[in-house]
Amino acid sequence: MDLLPCGHVAVAGPSRMCRHLMGSGGEEHVRLLTGRGLEYDLCCPACDRAALGGDPPELLVACEGCVARCIDDDWCSLLAWRGEPGVMTRAEPLDVTIVDVPLPVAAADLVPVPDGTNSVWLLLTADGRIGRFDAGSGAWDLLAQATVPDEPDHEPWAGHRLRRRLHACPSGRFAAVVNDYGQHGQVIDLRTGQPTLTLHGGRHEPETVPFSLAFLDYQGGTAVVHRTDWNRLDISDAATGDLLTGRRPTRYRQGEPRPEHYLDYFHGALHASPGGQWIADDGWVWHPVGMPTAWNARRWLEDDPWESEDGPTRRVLCLRAYHWDTPMCWTGENLLAISGIGSDDEAMLAGVRIFDVSTGAEVAAFAGPGGPLFAAGGRLYAAAADGLTVWDPASGELTGTITGFIPSRHHLAAGELAGISDGILHRWATPY
Repeated sequence: MDLLPCGHVAVAGPSRMCRHLMGSGGEEHVRLLTGRGLEYDLCCPACDRAALGGDPPELLVACEGCVARCIDDDWCSLLAWRGEPGVMTRAEPLDVTIVDVPLPVAAADLVPVPDGTNSVWLLLTADGRIGRFDAGSGAWDLLAQATVPDEPDHEPWAGHRLRRRLHACPSGRFAAVVNDYGQHGQVIDLRTGQPTLTLHGGRHEPETVPFSLAFLDYQGGTAVVHRTDWNRLDISDAATGDLLTGRRPTRYRQGEPRPEHYLDYFHGALHASPGGQWIADDGWVWHPVGMPTAWNARRWLEDDPWESEDGPTRRVLCLRAYHWDTPMCWTGENLLAISGIGSDDEAMLAGVRIFDVSTGAEVAAFAGPGGPLFAAGGRLYAAAADGLTVWDPASGELTGTITGFIPSRHHLAAGELAGISDGILHRWATPY
């Protein structure tokens, strides 16, 4: 081996560096994208300022150790990305036909419900009516009237205004209507039209997160995971409202010792894995830092009511300063795709990172996807502002686009993505 410019006889690392970073550890740095995937070189803030003024830095080969020391603490040392990443493409045949279906009511939100492979949806109106709509036949049946209290609209956090949100359980029997970025909600049995559970997510900083809620199949019935305070989730029986995770409160007063299992974490949007084994939580911790986490829902229900606080399956997946409430979706039972590559909202690259939640390890990352995420049949779909993009998550390649189609929901059973605009349901059949 030769002596490298960093002063070490070692294997060359994956990135070149300006000389000011050599030998550093966790120094603030800028990543200079080379245009080959996510490959980048490194420079210090002074060299970055010089480059912006037209004087590019001298980049030298550095060993693996020097590169690793520089980027090891990247969640707080990465200042910015410069340049453009490389996006690989592999065109695949794609039927871009969109089927437009007029809606019977003005819908504020919709969710899919199972009915074989039929395109059947629950629609929520602004005044709280919930109905079943068959997009194939046009049949519309009113099922229930939600009575979630209105809340005063507050100063929106990061542009997110208070909104009504509809959820449905895997069987379609129960629905939940909640106030995202608010406190209130309720679970409704759609067979009877009656509420079974009144929800309150706590009064502390609710404007920073959607209302935490997810449904799970459990022992032949339905369980609902819901926030009961800013730092506490509980599970209740959707049919009876009975609590399934009874445990003592963990509140404490400033200056007192924190009780066992106390969790200093603001719960956010919840995402149940396709088979219901895992829960992912897009929450945050003060100062603030987004901290997506995941844990085993079955162990939480059956073995340890504290699993969501500090159980052995709980994994912190990454840290992103001032960055949470972002798209994510499951690409497999254990694999979670999270949007955004970076460690700070001011140093965030469009793309996804994929984590194995059973270990917490990042198993893939690639640039390109932006917007809400959906997955099916070995493909990842991203609903960007100008249309849908289709990706192969195994290779990171862009395989197709549908300009102007921006879905908001995924009907797995019917095999389609759909969105609403101007009273029209826009449907597209996924090819896999």
